[in-house]
Amino acid sequence: MISFIIVNFRQGKLLCKCVESLYEKINSVPFEIIIVNNSPDEELNELSDRQNLRIIQSENSGFSKGCNLGAKYAKGEFLMFLNPDTALKNDFFQDLIDKTGIFGYGAVGLKLYYPNNNFQISFGKFPTFSNERQNKKLEIAFRTKDIKIIEETENNFRDITPVDWVSGTSLFMKKLIFDEIKGFDERFFMYYEDADLCKRLSLKGFKTYFYPYSGIIHYKGENTNPEFKDVIYYYSKHSQLIYYSKHNNKFEIFLLRTYLGIKFFFLGLVTFNKNALRIFKLTLTYRLDK
Repeated sequence: MISFIIVNFRQGKLLCKCVESLYEKINSVPFEIIIVNNSPDEELNELSDRQNLRIIQSENSGFSKGCNLGAKYAKGEFLMFLNPDTALKNDFFQDLIDKTGIFGYGAVGLKLYYPNNNFQISFGKFPTFSNERQNKKLEIAFRTKDIKIIEETENNFRDITPVDWVSGTSLFMKKLIFDEIKGFDERFFMYYEDADLCKRLSLKGFKTYFYPYSGIIHYKGENTNPEFKDVIYYYSKHSQLIYYSKHNNKFEIFLLRTYLGIKFFFLGLVTFNKNALRIFKLTLTYRLDK
């Protein structure tokens, strides 16, 4: 059985679409759905009578903690972490289990699409100062719809392929392995928790793979809500510092702190943006405890 774990924060409408797509499309495997509702003001009554669906009400303590909470209640052999702003286009799960079963995998990331059916990048190289520049260039190419780079990237990943890390938007793994590495590191409120999990898997000898035969639309719903933007950006930089402190050397940490410090100091001065100054302060005060 597959346990779908969906952490919801103010994505009620998209969450309902996501759940409906699971019930509509999946016929090949038994499954359960565990929703960790990090926004108790959304009651989600329309989902409460669904078969094999459990809603866990929780205060918003972040994505990582929400995923770990959901995993505690999971009964399936496999865990499928899925964002609420996604929807299935096809049922690929038996194929996923069969084809990845021959690999000694730690985690598998699934192929995502934008709502217009264009390929969406959902993997990358482990975060280092130089790798992140490459990851950012690729992300910009996708965002600006650079057809040449998009098609080249998609063609390079037409088969099951080892990668460094995959997005927690749609991350598949065995519950036994998830429990073995003690799940997501709850210091990551959001962002970099997926890269950290894949890094820890690699240190245990497990590989991470990208699976290209899935059809999942990712709406990126959180990006449409202006309320999230400053908060998300702050937590992304906080999580970046946590990741570097855990996995990268002192020179890499120095480069990151210097870059972020200079960038957000001048950004704060020019724009009077309180969030920029908050991030600048973070680069000065964050304790780099391994």
